[in-house]
Amino acid sequence: MLDHSGVFGDFLKELREQGDMQAPLMSQAGIGNELASFDGEPIYNDLQLLNRWLDLQKKEGDARTATFFNLIPLHDGNRFVGGKKTADYQPRAQQLFDQLNTFLDELQKSGRKVMVVIVPEHGAALAGDKMQMSGLRDIPSLNITHTPVGIKLVGMQAPHQGSPVDIKTPSSYLALSELVSRLVDGKVFTAPSVDWQVLTQNLPQTAVISEE
Repeated sequence: MLDHSGVFGDFLKELREQGDMQAPLMSQAGIGNELASFDGEPIYNDLQLLNRWLDLQKKEGDARTATFFNLIPLHDGNRFVGGKKTADYQPRAQQLFDQLNTFLDELQKSGRKVMVVIVPEHGAALAGDKMQMSGLRDIPSLNITHTPVGIKLVGMQAPHQGSPVDIKTPSSYLALSELVSRLVDGKVFTAPSVDWQVLTQNLPQTAVISEE
């Protein structure tokens, strides 16, 4: 799934060649767009796309699937349709978070058991620093490369209560993949109780590094 064509930078081509993702791209036909990228390409409405995906999943039954979704409404240079300047970050971020929250609520209502993993590519360099002005990412400072990652488990018999579990140790893709591997058998969804401390302990640590 993409909310764009995947043509820029040969993104879709590289996914197929380097990521070995050969599944057909979910249709974007009939999906609206309020945003356009810097080159005028439409950025399709993420909530509409996610709802289409959910409708397709309901039709396919309970078969286990994995879905990759790349979305770009927060990319630098995006503008609202009809506008000539870059759209402000705050309303774009608010709209995206609202759409994601709405979708997660619909996902919960569907009764499906789903692990949602959200991984930002990089920060937006909104503030800038002494080395480079805001919006530039030529120098991969920690403020840009250190981004939050989230995992949401939907449809659990014993969902987590209280504040989210926060992994405070230096973590990157190894910790994320290890945590996914602990969850992928699906047993956590039907367990009468979950020891979240045990589930998240001893994850691989990655020393802090920033690079392009």
